[in-house]
Amino acid sequence: MGKVAGQGHPTKAAPTNLPLRLTSFVGREAELRALKALVRNARLVTLTGTGGAGKSRLAAEVAGAAREAWPDGIWWVELAAETDVGAAVVANLELPGRGSPQQVASSWLAPRRVLLILDNCEHLVAECASFAHALLERCPQLTILATSREPLGVPGEVRWPVSSLGDPDALSLFEARARLVVPGFKVASPNREPVAAICDRLDRLPLAIEMAAARLDIMSERELLSNLTDGFRLLASGARTVPERQQTMAAAIDWSHRLLTADEAQLFRRLAVFHGGFTLDAVRSICSDAAGDSVGVLTGLVQKSMAVAERLEDGSTRYRLMEKWKARESANFWAALDWAREKVDDAGLTLAIELAESEFFDQARLRNVLIDRLERATAKDQARARALNLAARLASRQADHASSRALADQSIALARELGDPELIAYTLRGAGAVYHSLGQMDVSTRMYDEALALLEKSADRQAAVEVRNQIGMIANEQGDFTTAVDILRECVAFSRSSGDLPRMGRHLESLANAQLGLGDIEGAAASWTESLAILRELNDRFGIIWSVGGLALVAAARKDDERALRLAAVVDRLSRESSLSTWSFRVKELNDMSERIRKKLGPNKSEAVWNEGQTMNVARALEYALGAGPQAESAAAEAGPLSRREREVAAMVAGGLTNREIAQRLFIAERTAEGHVERIRNKLGMRSRTEVATWAVAHGLGPRQP
Repeated sequence: MGKVAGQGHPTKAAPTNLPLRLTSFVGREAELRALKALVRNARLVTLTGTGGAGKSRLAAEVAGAAREAWPDGIWWVELAAETDVGAAVVANLELPGRGSPQQVASSWLAPRRVLLILDNCEHLVAECASFAHALLERCPQLTILATSREPLGVPGEVRWPVSSLGDPDALSLFEARARLVVPGFKVASPNREPVAAICDRLDRLPLAIEMAAARLDIMSERELLSNLTDGFRLLASGARTVPERQQTMAAAIDWSHRLLTADEAQLFRRLAVFHGGFTLDAVRSICSDAAGDSVGVLTGLVQKSMAVAERLEDGSTRYRLMEKWKARESANFWAALDWAREKVDDAGLTLAIELAESEFFDQARLRNVLIDRLERATAKDQARARALNLAARLASRQADHASSRALADQSIALARELGDPELIAYTLRGAGAVYHSLGQMDVSTRMYDEALALLEKSADRQAAVEVRNQIGMIANEQGDFTTAVDILRECVAFSRSSGDLPRMGRHLESLANAQLGLGDIEGAAASWTESLAILRELNDRFGIIWSVGGLALVAAARKDDERALRLAAVVDRLSRESSLSTWSFRVKELNDMSERIRKKLGPNKSEAVWNEGQTMNVARALEYALGAGPQAESAAAEAGPLSRREREVAAMVAGGLTNREIAQRLFIAERTAEGHVERIRNKLGMRSRTEVATWAVAHGLGPRQP
C-alpha cells in the first residue's frame, strides 16, 4: 500500500495504493475510454451494477489508465468489511491529524488534486453519500469514483451502470480464464456453441464466467453446461484470498439480498415468476399485492441492481431479473413447501395447491409434492379435492395416464360427497382435460356440459369461460373449426378485457389451433406469437411448449421446413427437460410433420437442423420462435429507418389490422398505436396506410403466404 508522506506534489509518478491485479483485464474497451474522459470532468462518478458485474475491476482499470490526471494520488478504499466510512478512508490513506475522520480527511484532501475510490458502498450507502458530499464541498480538486449496487444519491453524481458483458467479450473472458487451468484452451468452432451457452446461462457476468471457466480442470465444456443447472454449488472461486462475498455466486447473491427493504424483498420474490423479462403493467397486474407502491418498490430494486431496466427502440421500458436471482427465489418457494410439510392440515396442502395452480414451477416436482401432502393430510375437505384434481392434471401432462384417471375420478367423487356445486364443476373441468388427453372426448364433453350447467347460477364467470375454452378445443379436434373459432374468440375477448394475462396466453394458444384448422395461417401465427410472448413473460413452461409447437406447424404450413424442424426440436427438448408431454393430438401432428420434412431434407441436413434446435438455450430458442433469426435480421436490415417496434407495426398494417387491433395485439393504448403509424408514414414519406402496407410487403415485413 502506498503511504501518504509530505505535503508537496511528488516529483515522480503519482502515489497510489491501487490493488495489483494478477489476471488480465478483458473487454469493455469502449467503456474504459468513455469513463476515462468522464472522471476527468465529473466530481463524483458511481459505477452501479449487480454483484459479479465487474464494477471494482472496471474502476481499478479506469483509475490506472488515468494516473497523470491526479498528481497527488489515486487512493483505493475497500468498504465491504467496514462499518465506518470516514475511519476507513483515514486508515487506508494513513492520514495524519486529529479530529473526526471527516475533518482529518477534508483537511488533507482540500489542497490536493486526488482521485478517491470508494469500493463497495452499497451496505453503507447513506453514510457514503453524506461523507462524499461533505468532502466534495470542502475539497475543490477532489474527484470521487464509487462502486455500489445502487447510486449514492449525491447532487451532481454521474451514474454509470455496469452491465453484463457483450457476447464477444464474454467469450474472450472465458477463454482467458480457462487458459489458467487448461493451457492453450481456445474458443473455436467445435466448442463455441457450448461456451456461448454457458456465458448466456450465467447472464454474461464476469465473476460467474471466471468461476465457471475454472471448472474446466475437471470437466468438459458440455459437461460444465449441463451441470450449471445444479444451483450455485458449481460456481465457486478456487482462490482462497478473494473476499468471502465473492468466493461463491451464492454468497454474492446473498450479499445483495440482505440490502433490500422488506417491501423490496417481498416484491422481488414475486417477480421470480417472470421469465424473459416483464413490463410495468405486468408488475402492477401480477404483483400488485406484493407491496403498497409496486412502482416505487420496483424503482428501488432497479437502483439496487436486483432488476435491470432496458430501454427499447420504441421508447418503452422492459425489466428483467438476472437468471441467478430467479433461481434463488425459486429455491425459497421450495423451502417454504418443505417447511409446510409437517403442517399439512394447516397450510401445507393449500400452499402446494397455490403453487401448482400458478403453473410457473417444476410441474413434475409439484406433482410429487401434492401426492406427498395428500398422503399426509387427514381431512376430506375442499383442499383435498382440489389437490387430487391438480395432481391428476399434472400426471396427465407427464403422460402417466393410469394415475391421472384414478386421481381425477377420486377428486370428482370427493367433490360430490361434499356437495359443493362450484367445487364439483372445478373437478369436472380438470377431469375433462384428463379424459380429453386419453382420447375419450365423449366422456370429456359430458363432464364439461355438466360443469357449465353447475356454473349457470355461479358468479364465477371466469370458471365458465375456462370450461368453454376446453369445449372449443374439443370442437377443434373434431374438425368443427368454425364453431371452435367462435367459442375461443369469446374466451380471448373475456380474458383480454379482464386483464388476465395467464389465461389470455392459454386462450390465444387454443384459438390459434382452430385458426390453423380453418386455413388462417397468418391469424394462427399472430395468436401463437402473442401467446408465446405472454407465456414467456410468465415463465409458463407448459404453455410455452404448446405455443412453440404451434409455431412449428405454422412454419411447416409456410413451407419453411428448416424452421419448422428446428422448432419441433425445441419442443422435444423442452418437453424432456420439464418432464411434460403435450396432448397426443399435437404430438402426432409434430411427429408427422417432422417425419415428412426429414424425408424431404435428407438424413444429413435434417439431423443438422434438428441438432441446432436441440442445442439452443431457452432464451435463444424463444427469441427464434418469436421471429428472431437470419430471415428477421435480413428484413430488419432492409427496413431502413424503422425501429423494431415500427417494423412490427408496419407488418400489422400490411396484415390489414386497424389501430385498435394493433393496440390490442401489442398491449398498448390505441393512441400510441396511432402515433406509431404516423411516425412510420413520416419516416417513409408516405401518405396512406395502403402505401405503408405495400412498402412493408416489399421489404419482407408483410404476411407471408403459404
